[in-house]
Amino acid sequence: MLDTSSLIVVVTGAGSGIGRALCVGLTSDGYQVVGIGRGGDALAATAALCHRDTFSWRCIDVADSNAVAAGFAAIEAESGPVYGLICGAAIYQRRYFLDLTAEEWTYEILVNLCGPAYCCRALLPGMLERQAGRIVIVGSLADTSPIPASSAYSTSKGGLHALVRALVSEIDRARYPNVLINELLPGETRTAMSDVGHPPSAVYPFAKRLIEMSAGEPTGRIFALDREIFLDERLKARLLRMLFGFMR
Repeated sequence: MLDTSSLIVVVTGAGSGIGRALCVGLTSDGYQVVGIGRGGDALAATAALCHRDTFSWRCIDVADSNAVAAGFAAIEAESGPVYGLICGAAIYQRRYFLDLTAEEWTYEILVNLCGPAYCCRALLPGMLERQAGRIVIVGSLADTSPIPASSAYSTSKGGLHALVRALVSEIDRARYPNVLINELLPGETRTAMSDVGHPPSAVYPFAKRLIEMSAGEPTGRIFALDREIFLDERLKARLLRMLFGFMR
């Protein structure tokens, strides 16, 4: 059993939605949680729902690499080594590609894709040095069937699949069996991005499972809640459906 009281988990996107629900769940289970977000009022609202002694927060824009590096260094200096990182920060502007300025489109990519990369860059070296750490990237399959007004969002979420696999490919599995990086797909969830699906709290047990994986368990994988999925198999299945549908 993990002694959760000694483990620090950083959650980005902690001011609302899934990120807030993960903070509430983790603190309820005794983890020391640091919530990251852009708005102090939203983070304070999250803090009001969490166990006071196990939650703290810090305003950091994950799209700013320098702010992430400085902020995460301060977190470890003040609270101690970070064991877990859950990257949940994301924005979805719901506007057509040609209606977005270049800066607006780029900022969505920065938050959704570069943000997790910046956070991993800040914390992964320490995890490798200590030979212990868990990283969970909250992802989506929006890239597999993009819908209108989602160009930046779909592009960023597709990049996360590659980011997870690329990071894992650079970590010696034999040397670092206790550093695991996985992607979690929450599915349709009722948040500011969607008014359908399950409540954000329903995602927590599955994020907790990834944080509490034992050394040597899967890494570089994609989990749709409790089920591992394989993107190549999804593509093959889609092609077969298209083929046989056409033949009929």
